[in-house]
Amino acid sequence: MSHHYISTAAELRHLLGQLQDIPVIAYDTEFISENRYYPQLCLVQIAAGDIQALIDPFSVGSLDAFWELLCDGRHEIVVHACRSEMEFCFRAINRLPTKLFDVQVAAGFLGNDYPAGYGTLLERFLKISLPKAESRTVWNKRPLAALQIEYALGDVHHLEQLAKTLQTHLVAKKRIDWYAAEMERIKQGLQYSFETPRWRSLPKISSLKPRELAIARELWFWRENIARKRNLPASRVLRDDLVVEIARRGTSDEKRIAAVRGMQRSDAPKILPEISETVNRALAIPQEECPLHSNHFSFPQYSVMAQFLSAALCSICQQHHISPQLVGGPVDIRELIAAELGTLPPEINPRLLDGWRAKLVGSLLDDLIKGRISIQIKRNTPENPLVFVKNQEAGDVSPEIAPKF
Repeated sequence: MSHHYISTAAELRHLLGQLQDIPVIAYDTEFISENRYYPQLCLVQIAAGDIQALIDPFSVGSLDAFWELLCDGRHEIVVHACRSEMEFCFRAINRLPTKLFDVQVAAGFLGNDYPAGYGTLLERFLKISLPKAESRTVWNKRPLAALQIEYALGDVHHLEQLAKTLQTHLVAKKRIDWYAAEMERIKQGLQYSFETPRWRSLPKISSLKPRELAIARELWFWRENIARKRNLPASRVLRDDLVVEIARRGTSDEKRIAAVRGMQRSDAPKILPEISETVNRALAIPQEECPLHSNHFSFPQYSVMAQFLSAALCSICQQHHISPQLVGGPVDIRELIAAELGTLPPEINPRLLDGWRAKLVGSLLDDLIKGRISIQIKRNTPENPLVFVKNQEAGDVSPEIAPKF
């Protein structure tokens, strides 16, 4: 497969010049994430027009100009499962592409499982099979083998064609606006996750008091700083559960910290003083400056009703050839029920009652909850047995109905 191998800064500048006027750029990466704080970017693959290129980040120097090109708004950037590719971009220049097309998300709107692998999408929509022999290869060794290069180019060679096929189907099904709205939501979620410290995601942190939260927060930032400097997974510095347990004990006494199960480790003499100092910093924070729990809303789980509506949601999605996993999960259904029964805090807007989800499933599930419609089972369609009928009076139903959108 003919391609350019970009290994110098001058070659990268020339490639970027060639890409300036090409409207669609398919993009993928190969990286290694094991035993590292940040994933190590090992290769960037590009397919745009007649250009196919592999960029070697180990030898070209800064890739900032490349990331800027992806984000300049002049190009549509086509990817599969965008999170990793977007993280490299955002970490480099603190921006995301304006025009982003994710084939995995698009396929979910067309009845494909979500999430789905790239090879699965190619086989379904383009009838193309790709070899996967190099999917677990060591990408940070040079030179790359011929099979590695073939595999890497295969990940982008058909991306634009797949994107065009999916776009055609989305337009035909009048779902292109749904897709666009969902991609904006995904991009906002990605940016939030890249920017927001995740110390509040520590396990069982909801049981901690404000002072203990302050200790957990300070320990989390200390741990992340050490892990970043040493390029280690944060858990190798201090496990999540140990962060919370030390915070719960609320003491800087090294002996008491060392007594926590799991702290009996070979590097304890080195890290115990640092942990103690970190806890002391948290203990010195004025009480009024200690963090509080973020708004944590609780409401009944409505387990039986949620199971019933989950079956209804899956049936609606099956009828309209859209992935249920893309539409919503158990939490979304419970929020919808709580909203209709008046137990959902007003600050929460149920996702199933917003935008394209409301048109597809939210309004119908709302009618089910309020008794406006019922579900019947058709025995002669066992693969899709549920039908929805409008209630006229008790015991009197009209013919089956379907969502209107």
